[in-house]
Order: sequence, then C-alpha cells, then structure tokens
Amino acid sequence: MNLDDLINKQGLSWEPLDGELNAKESKDFICQFRDMFSCQGARLRKKVVYVWVTQKCIPRLRGKSNIIYFGKTIRTLYARHYRYASTEGKGYNWLRYKHIIRNFGPIKVYFARISDPKKTESKLLKKYYEAHCECPPVNRASR
Repeated sequence: MNLDDLINKQGLSWEPLDGELNAKESKDFICQFRDMFSCQGARLRKKVVYVWVTQKCIPRLRGKSNIIYFGKTIRTLYARHYRYASTEGKGYNWLRYKHIIRNFGPIKVYFARISDPKKTESKLLKKYYEAHCECPPVNRASR
C-alpha cells in the first residue's frame, strides 16, 4: 500500500499540505515542521485523516511502501501537530526522521476531510497491516 493506492482505491479526496520535511539539521526540521503545520490547509481543515509519505518506498516485511504514518484528528492539523515541532525534531525522533529523509527522500503530508476520522484511520491501518504484515514505521514508534 502506498500513496497511489490511497488516491486510486480508497475513495478519499487527498489534499497536500504546503511544503515538505527535507532538513539535514534538527533546527531546520523544526522550522519546516512548524511551517508545514501552520499553513492555511493545516489551520482550516477539521475532522481529517492524514498520511505522511516519503518520495521513495521503504522495504516492509512484505512488499514496500512510501507511507510512514497514518493519523486522525477532529481538530485542525495545526492544533494536532504544531506544538510538537521541537519534540519531533530532537532526540530519537529526529534520529528516525533524519534517517528516513536521508534514505527515502522528503516527507510530505496529505489529508482527507472525513465524517468519522477514527473509523477511517482504523480502516487504513488495517489495510496497511494486511498488505505489509506490520504498521507504518512512525505509527509503531513510541513518542
């Protein structure tokens, strides 16, 4: 399962957030993260599921995928993520993102407005697990 599968087979209308995460340094990642999650789309859209994807696919237990994270929120993406820029851009979280960016390319975020984000996220995670026999790499990581 990858972004193309989501666009073509899941019946959701995915929109990209502005920007991408492609930093080589922690401080730049934090700035890019804040910029991405403070753009107009992140501030205005509520009740969404979202997916973080890389440019290149990552080998999985079965197959490969460019999806690294599924999430959901009933609030805006700004309210959900903006305040975590420093947490995501430091320590073990930064180590993980730095490896992903270096080896699989920039991270982009897409979202789809949906009436029941919790149910839809659960369905997407189930389909991903069925395809790859594991969760996306960032979903299973502890924060």
